Amino acid sequence: MQNPSFVRHMILVSIGLTLWLFFPFLKSFFVALLLAMVIFPLHMMVERTIREWRWVNAFASLASAAMVTFAVSLILFLPITIFLFQLFDQPEKSIAVLIALGERIDTLTAYLPSFMMWLKEPIDTLIALGKVHKNDIITAMAAWVGSGLTTFATMIAEMAMIVVFFFFLTWYGRSIALFFLPVIPLPRTTKRKFISDMMTTTAVVFYTVGGVMLAQGLAFGIFIAFFEGYNPFLLGFMAGISAIIPVVGTALVWIPVALNEYFEGDIVNALIISVYSWAMMAFFIDNIVKLVILNFVNRSISDGKRRLNEFVIFFAMVGGLATFGFWGFIFGPAIVAFAVSTVWMVRQTNRTVVR
Repeated sequence: MQNPSFVRHMILVSIGLTLWLFFPFLKSFFVALLLAMVIFPLHMMVERTIREWRWVNAFASLASAAMVTFAVSLILFLPITIFLFQLFDQPEKSIAVLIALGERIDTLTAYLPSFMMWLKEPIDTLIALGKVHKNDIITAMAAWVGSGLTTFATMIAEMAMIVVFFFFLTWYGRSIALFFLPVIPLPRTTKRKFISDMMTTTAVVFYTVGGVMLAQGLAFGIFIAFFEGYNPFLLGFMAGISAIIPVVGTALVWIPVALNEYFEGDIVNALIISVYSWAMMAFFIDNIVKLVILNFVNRSISDGKRRLNEFVIFFAMVGGLATFGFWGFIFGPAIVAFAVSTVWMVRQTNRTVVR
């Protein structure tokens, strides 16, 4: 006769050892798992289409998983590839721009309009202090760049692992689910509802982020097309991609453009670009439009079913970014969805017991 207490302890020990063994890859695994949940309907549609071709029917599961994984790989790596290509395609040009920027620092106050001359003295003082502590600033910037490159390399490695995990989770997803779901001591309807809520919330976040990126890219790309000397497609693309970077966001794109106009002596254009970018992209789209898109996607995907409040998902995204960094936009809502679904499950269980 089995000892239930011993079995439970063995299960906990096995889970603990497994988590310990794969701890360095846990974040990548859970991101891949959430992405696999979001892409699951698309994967099923691709697999059904492939199965219509009898000569590849035996490999339909593998082929569909490979195709979907390739699409996800493009989403993850294509923006970075384009950015790096543009940065290193003409390295001498990039270096020349940085040198010119450093030389122009001394003339920063020369282009100030008359109504802003009150800033001349404090800016000149800051420039003088910068020259005195030039070596310290260079050392700090070198450390910052080194840290940034390390973080970037780590993120690339994580993305590669995410793609690997995503492929196997997509290929063997149903087999894994059928293996583990019977072990969970809950009614089948409760388990289905729990998984459905997690998939719905994750999908809402994923498509909302995509909508915000598209809105940011279009807003800046169309706007910058009215200024000469810029590539609206490239800058719009970069603005869309940078929209999901925590803290700085689209400022990585529009601040250098505004500075370029300023150093060219066109103060009006620099002010227009700065005011528009802050008001439209940093405030309006990042706060108001994001909530509108979130509400629309939430209603569309939920299709009248019980769903999380838009404000809860919004603040879960913000909290996730603050806690987990780049991948927090998907971790935060997933954690909140897990907590809410668990509370709902307990409530339903208590109601059943009372009755």
